[in-house]
Amino acid sequence: MKKILTFLFILFIPAILLIAQDTRFTQNCDPTKEDINNVKMHANFRYGYISPNLIEQYPGSIPNTSNFWDYQTNGANLNQLWIFGDTVIVAYMSVDSTDPTGTSTRINWYIYSVDGGLTWTTPIQITFLPNRSAYPDLCPYLAGTDRNVVISGRKYNGSLSRGGAWSETMLGLGSFLSAFVPDPGRDLFGWYIGNNKYGGAYSSPDASSNDSLFYVKYDVSTNTFSNKTTFAVAPNNIFQNVRYRHTANATGTHQFVMWWDNTTGAYALRYKTTTDGGSTWTATAALQIAFGLNGTINGDVCSPWFGYDAAYKPGTNDWYCVWSTLYPTATGQNTSSPGGCKILLASPVVNGGVPVEVAGRTNMIIISDTINYFFNRAALQVGVTPVSHPSIAFSDDGSRIVVAFSAFQPGDSLDGFNFNDIWVTYSDNGGLNWATPWNLTNTQTWDELYPVLSPTGNTPNSFKIRFQATRGPGSQSFSNNAPVYRVYQIYQVFNPQGTGVKKSNSEVPEKFTLYQNYPNPFNPTTKIKFTIPQSANGENISIKVFDILGKEVADLFSGKINAGEYEVEFNGSKLSSGIYFYQLKSEKFIDTKRMILVK
Repeated sequence: MKKILTFLFILFIPAILLIAQDTRFTQNCDPTKEDINNVKMHANFRYGYISPNLIEQYPGSIPNTSNFWDYQTNGANLNQLWIFGDTVIVAYMSVDSTDPTGTSTRINWYIYSVDGGLTWTTPIQITFLPNRSAYPDLCPYLAGTDRNVVISGRKYNGSLSRGGAWSETMLGLGSFLSAFVPDPGRDLFGWYIGNNKYGGAYSSPDASSNDSLFYVKYDVSTNTFSNKTTFAVAPNNIFQNVRYRHTANATGTHQFVMWWDNTTGAYALRYKTTTDGGSTWTATAALQIAFGLNGTINGDVCSPWFGYDAAYKPGTNDWYCVWSTLYPTATGQNTSSPGGCKILLASPVVNGGVPVEVAGRTNMIIISDTINYFFNRAALQVGVTPVSHPSIAFSDDGSRIVVAFSAFQPGDSLDGFNFNDIWVTYSDNGGLNWATPWNLTNTQTWDELYPVLSPTGNTPNSFKIRFQATRGPGSQSFSNNAPVYRVYQIYQVFNPQGTGVKKSNSEVPEKFTLYQNYPNPFNPTTKIKFTIPQSANGENISIKVFDILGKEVADLFSGKINAGEYEVEFNGSKLSSGIYFYQLKSEKFIDTKRMILVK
């Protein structure tokens, strides 16, 4: 691999004399065809070679949302995607091409669709320069009968920075009221808890940078904050650089806050809960402690890292949380042990509260095969682990749990960092056992990170996800000093059972087409390509697989999809050898083809 990359590197050197860096692109301006035709490469003279250009658009990206900010979460996987019927709402950060670190141009935005993601509104700016904003945490709510949004995160007033919240006058209007949390410090992350209230956690450091963590409520009708409740004060159960996550049940009576205790050598993931809407809270408890509570999972020593998420199971008061882990040492955490790199899940109603391994050495070959995969790594993006930043969501009926996360691609890149893909797994028995994770994106030259599952609007065979994609790995916005690439915001619908619909061509077809699968015969996977014409925008379509008796054995996709050419993978590993039929069906079209599984 490295020999091939070295050869390609040599080929690129003469191009440096011909191509200059293009700085025409500003935030929230997707590239035009003229851009793509005229500028094919991007010169980055910090590294002395040509990096792949940012302007080749990622298939299926949300229009007018691409920009140059690529560090998304600041710890937790934030609420940046919500589904309400056909309404899809996405929040994101943006900077322009001259300011990838966001020093002067970083701003929060949101965008929405009212037809299931077929078309999108113009992006809505939450703040205006010079008052910046960052790390948007999005929660919709009903203001009377009208849909609205409250957004929290980091709020600036000139050089002043601390946690804050914004409430819209009406969804899509772009008119916000906003307020700061009571103390200087960092981001407010939370959840809408009903009765015009938004509950959340924020941190505030002292003169020695030791953090305290607080809980507050934001009243969206009066644009005011309540008095704070103290959760933790260093050095008790908290230290420096704290990261945290808050979630609530449907009515806000039950709430859950988790945070990363960054005490060197004794890293811990701690939490508190409330059952009375935040009036009183339990004593601090721990989910995992390095070299202590749950410090060994499936025979592997591991400790919590700060990529995590939490959610309540629909219709219940049961919280669930997921997080990534690393191998602990006396002085820190590292990726030296494949067994230490996991995605874990915990809930008081699962496995007696003992964490369950969702992904890692037990079910992912890129972790268990140390020779060909795990140690075939270059550098990981800042804050990212080999399996990283999990997001958790339920089907609306509560029958299926899905976890999405990022995982590294073995090998390296011209930029010296590993590419990442988005992976997915699911559980149908409440989180005790998990399907083998599968690669949703599976791209070789795109870096996909920070998956966020919608907390709502999911069925067992159709989940909604948002993630970011760039042409090169490594963070350009934080501390990696990586080459600058355009960052795309992606919205997709997928079937958690191992199939995902991916756009394979940007052209708009004139008619429906269902192609023959390839390979055929196959074992155990094959790809099915199909096209949807412009005239079918807004129609429900499905791709299903049937056995020779006509029994449905797989629902590869069911829902609405934009016009375009798509590809979906079918995995027949759980089926017997034989003849199967796959069918593309819409309101006005149906076609069926045969394929053969040979084991």
